[in-house]
Amino acid sequence: MIRILAILFSLHLAADLLAADGRSDEGPRIRVAIARGSPALKLKTSSRIYVLEVKTGKKFLLVENAAYDITAAGEDVQVAGQQLSSPIKLLAAEGAERIRLGKNLYKGDILIRAAAGDRLDIIEYLPLEDYLYGVLPVEMSPDWPLEALKTQAVASRTYALRYINPARDYDVTDGVEMQVYNGTSKVNARIIEAVTSTRGEVLKYKGKLITAFFHACCGGHTASAKSAWGEDVTKPLYGVADPFCSPSSHYRWEVYAPAADLLKFIQTRGSTALKIKGVRVHKKDRSGRASTLRFTTDRGVKDAPVTELRKYLGNYEFRSTFITRISPVKGGYEFGGRGWGHGVGMCQEGAKYMALKGRPYKKILRHYYPGAAITDYD
Repeated sequence: MIRILAILFSLHLAADLLAADGRSDEGPRIRVAIARGSPALKLKTSSRIYVLEVKTGKKFLLVENAAYDITAAGEDVQVAGQQLSSPIKLLAAEGAERIRLGKNLYKGDILIRAAAGDRLDIIEYLPLEDYLYGVLPVEMSPDWPLEALKTQAVASRTYALRYINPARDYDVTDGVEMQVYNGTSKVNARIIEAVTSTRGEVLKYKGKLITAFFHACCGGHTASAKSAWGEDVTKPLYGVADPFCSPSSHYRWEVYAPAADLLKFIQTRGSTALKIKGVRVHKKDRSGRASTLRFTTDRGVKDAPVTELRKYLGNYEFRSTFITRISPVKGGYEFGGRGWGHGVGMCQEGAKYMALKGRPYKKILRHYYPGAAITDYD
């Protein structure tokens, strides 16, 4: 086990921590929860990395080209066998390479705090524009048209800013529940161009940031936020017709659901049925997506939200609620549908094909978020 070499000097705590409003001379900053409740962390150093004990301001130097295990020890954090008060920060030396945690590289400062059960919460602090470099290549293929990548940059920037909240421990997570973010391992010149050429641009409606949702493929019509989640809906998230994504391989899908699985599903929702006799779409929203399914059983009918069935069977296989047919087959039912994802906001596949046809990114954004103004975040 390699130990921390030495205490270098103390820092004034207020100078190290981020400003309360999350701003710096680099623009807005964001805090990304890259792990919550992690049992341990493997840190690999390729250059000088410092460890800052936040409470005391003490700063330590780690050995270059070494591996360190970081664990929680009650209310403290243990680094290379040395116990430090929680939280600590990992800081790359000026001009040094990024910090590698596990398989990913991170450009920002890393805050590590002890959590319940000898676990760790790991949060990255970095400028918003740098954060976007890690979002774009995993939310949209880097080889897609530049104008499509620009739409993603603006949508992702808007979405992230909407969630910056100093009252919370972090602003966003790095998973699919918000925006996927994997550090800066996949950054290339096209991603950098898409972010820098739209720097600071966001979507606002009546002067306020919108929640700029996006999804893989809408299947011909985007959904409203109200029909998807029951949220109050504004004009930019009301849903629009979209003929552009039809060439996509994700435009249509099929999935087989065994009758036994469907029976278990309705039983988890209170049904006493022992046999399913039929399944059909009971209600649809204005975009054509199914909102409720009706199951005919040996104990009468049972209605259930389609969103819950998707979760039960798997959102990857059951790709959307845009169901176009339900066919009885041997041992179960085959569902056919269109699109992939919740359907709200920008259709990424549609944006791709609009860009291929020569449409500029601002025109694409205005199509998917009608009524929204493209403006600077300030």
